[in-house]
Amino acid sequence: MEGLLPVRPRPYDGELFTSWLMRLAHANVQRLPFFTRMLTGDANFWVHDADRHLRPDVVEQLAAATGVTPERVEALSLRAFEGRLFPGFQPRSLPRWVLPLYKKGYLRERPGVVYCPHCLREKLYLRLHWRLSFMTACPEHGCELLDACPRCQAPYAPQRNDLGFGQDWSVQPEPPFGYCAACEADLRDAPTRPAAPALVTLQAQLLEALRCGVMPWTPGHEVPAIEGFDVLHQLLAVVVQGDMEAYLTRTCGHEVLQAPPERRNRAFEDHALPDRRRLMQRVTDLIEDWPQRLIRACETARVYKRPLMVNFAAAPAWYVAVADQVSRANGRRPYKRTPLVPHLSLEELRAELQAAPTARERRRWEILCHYHGVEEALPVAQALGASRELVFRTVSVYNESGPDAMRHHQRGRPNPRKRLLTAEQEADLHAAMQRVPMTYEEMADWVERRVGKRPCASTMWIYRRGAENQSREGRRARQ
Repeated sequence: MEGLLPVRPRPYDGELFTSWLMRLAHANVQRLPFFTRMLTGDANFWVHDADRHLRPDVVEQLAAATGVTPERVEALSLRAFEGRLFPGFQPRSLPRWVLPLYKKGYLRERPGVVYCPHCLREKLYLRLHWRLSFMTACPEHGCELLDACPRCQAPYAPQRNDLGFGQDWSVQPEPPFGYCAACEADLRDAPTRPAAPALVTLQAQLLEALRCGVMPWTPGHEVPAIEGFDVLHQLLAVVVQGDMEAYLTRTCGHEVLQAPPERRNRAFEDHALPDRRRLMQRVTDLIEDWPQRLIRACETARVYKRPLMVNFAAAPAWYVAVADQVSRANGRRPYKRTPLVPHLSLEELRAELQAAPTARERRRWEILCHYHGVEEALPVAQALGASRELVFRTVSVYNESGPDAMRHHQRGRPNPRKRLLTAEQEADLHAAMQRVPMTYEEMADWVERRVGKRPCASTMWIYRRGAENQSREGRRARQ
């Protein structure tokens, strides 16, 4: 497609990418499958999760057709949360906190997006944060969010109104966001219930953390947003364990999960919306008065360090310190923790990692970047696939000798302190050997008279064989 679209509605603040795309199709009186095929050239565009897999060519085509900058188009997708909610997208795995769509072609077997009837009544579009698994209550209206039609229980999937066997929604007076794709019920009239105030407060804090990049954890103490979200997701896995679930149900009055996922290795995103709401309420109580309430709950429910750490590649140091307080370690002494000497800041370490000329040197800086703030060799070794001894040795050398040891501690580089003979002396030795044949003892006497040290037999053999590279670089005299 070339040129601008006739009608080009601007995206709302916080709008979901597919929501804006559906509004574009409706404003230009085009059926959704024809519009996206004309715009992207992909007949299977809606088979995949377009909010997650937003291709660069689609971004450029939409920017050219609407006049919206590519950066603004990218900000409508789930990639807007990279670096704050999760590190990044992996090719074959769903990141934490993102609801899977459970798609089978155009159909959805389970809900993959939530909605608020009051928000749809005020302004008809999909909010970007409705794709996040921790969103179980509306931060604006204080009501519980929904993810299905209250009449027929079909999953909320507004694009199905204009896909497959759906009707031609382009001739309808408004976009299809407020209607059920199965029974055509008006979802803006769906009844709602008030949510727990503590849950609404927590979700407002989480949304603010996504915006500013830091999360208030305790009064007067903030942590990076991605660390806070990682810890919360880990605690959501802890509160479903048998003893911990029974403890929270008995002491805090939380409801039992109604429909836990069938698969054993379930994640928070696999739970149904009512159960996700119950789990968020449990975590809300658990992190209150941090960390005393968590430690008391772990000790009573006999939950020790391993469940608190099992999913972490490199846990934040402040969280590891709390997990250590409930560690049993089978009677073993805890691993030695060596603090990193602040020769360089974390930003300077990362700059050295980017500028490292060799793979071996990059490995050293990578170890130091991961070790910064963790100060424990084992989790860094597990995260990087290295041995604990390598991590400990790298940190020890860095602490003792500074950044230069990371840059120059490499075999094969010249080191004048290890040369036994200078280049001129070595040339004189070879010239003397050409004039008069020498035994090893005579060679050793010749060297000792000039440098004051008697060389070993290996060094004499190298000089006799003429291996110039090793004789200059590698062999030291016998003391």
